[in-house]
Amino acid sequence: MQARVALLASLLIMCGCGGSSSSGTLPSSPGTARVRFAEGAPELEALIGGVPTSIGLAYLQVDGQTVASSFNYGAMTQFSFLSRGTHSMTALDDLGYRVGPFKTAALSAGKNYSLVLVGTYPKYRVITFEEPPNSNEAQISLYEASPAVPQADFGRFDASSSSGYTKLGSATLGNVVTVSIGKTASNVGGYAGKGTMPFPNGAVTPVQIDGFDTQNVLPFQNAARLSLFLFDQKSGSAVGPVVGSLDR
Repeated sequence: MQARVALLASLLIMCGCGGSSSSGTLPSSPGTARVRFAEGAPELEALIGGVPTSIGLAYLQVDGQTVASSFNYGAMTQFSFLSRGTHSMTALDDLGYRVGPFKTAALSAGKNYSLVLVGTYPKYRVITFEEPPNSNEAQISLYEASPAVPQADFGRFDASSSSGYTKLGSATLGNVVTVSIGKTASNVGGYAGKGTMPFPNGAVTPVQIDGFDTQNVLPFQNAARLSLFLFDQKSGSAVGPVVGSLDR
């Protein structure tokens, strides 16, 4: 009951597919973790009539409660609160076909997490990323959530000219790596790829996430970190495999 009450108190979740900004501050709640959800699986399939079949447009339930009315590839919710401990995630369509439930890792009170649904039928799972600490410096992070590409490089580039790609670090599947790029940075974008070569659709600029950040500056308002989520690529999709977020 305690978990359900904490969940129902946090149903102000909103989804975004091209990227999201989570720079706002939510009031804390005792015994809870701050959590967002992302859909990184290229196709959500269930066994229908004995055949693995896409469930199409999906929504997300956590512990049996609907928390996102749209939860399709590349979607990322805003942060909300969940009680500490483990939780159950399920993606469903309007006919009741479902992918899951999946058990999350145990969440600790007072911490921030990104929970990403990854994989392909029948091997779906949830990766739990503990969020990096808040910082006043400009940073770029890579969340490695691509089972098909279990290790990737990431870096920065000049946003105005789409040039000057510079590798900052690497991350392996299930890990988030963060690099500081100075007190402030302007005309900056982030990419994930191999070396200094971004993946197709693998480069993101702050203005693509927040249209007011026209100079691609970090920090911008309350956001200091450009977060890059690497998902498995979905064939024919204009979304992904890298989805960006502006975070504290």
